Amino acid sequence: MMFSVCLASFIFIMTSSFSGMLISGTHTVIGALLGAGMVSCGIDTLNWSKLGKIILSWVVSPATAALISFSLMIFVAKFTMDTNRFTFRQRILFLQSI
Repeated sequence: MMFSVCLASFIFIMTSSFSGMLISGTHTVIGALLGAGMVSCGIDTLNWSKLGKIILSWVVSPATAALISFSLMIFVAKFTMDTNRFTFRQRILFLQSI
């Protein structure tokens, strides 16, 4: 079964790449696993709660990364930029002159 998953993923990724489509490798592998599971064991035997967790992680991960990077940017900006003395425009112009 694993060979089928790898082969299907490889064919789909290569075909998509050659045609210029943007795809995700993890989405492709999960789709291939679902397809192989449906063919070999049937739809009723699949663990749908695990699939729900995987899909939820695809949404939660980027949102969490965005919040963490935003917090870090605010933290770094607060301690490295002299916001009391210079306006935002002055700081940007100063950085461009460097």
